[in-house]
Amino acid sequence: MREDLNTVFKFKSNDDYFWRERSDMKNNTVRKIDLNDDRFLDLIAWNQLGYDDEIQIELVCGKDSITRSIRDISIWNDLMIITWNEETLKKKYAFLKVPPIKTIYSE
Repeated sequence: MREDLNTVFKFKSNDDYFWRERSDMKNNTVRKIDLNDDRFLDLIAWNQLGYDDEIQIELVCGKDSITRSIRDISIWNDLMIITWNEETLKKKYAFLKVPPIKTIYSE
């Protein structure tokens, strides 16, 4: 589990998605939850406790990456949807702080 209060969670993305994520056209990623991967356990804690964390999406080949502030985490069945602040909106609305939403687990 996490040792500090602020963490950068790293994931890889393929060409089809990465360039849309980088341009903020697409501001989320959907991942199958793996409870053997501490990132997912920490992200569930983030959702409940409201940590101020970031997500880093790296191009699969490792030649480019983006880092964004996590805005929301939703869980549906065995999938985690991680949504981040778009860089342009982050700059414009930096003064807003939205409290975390409790996760609703579905069967």
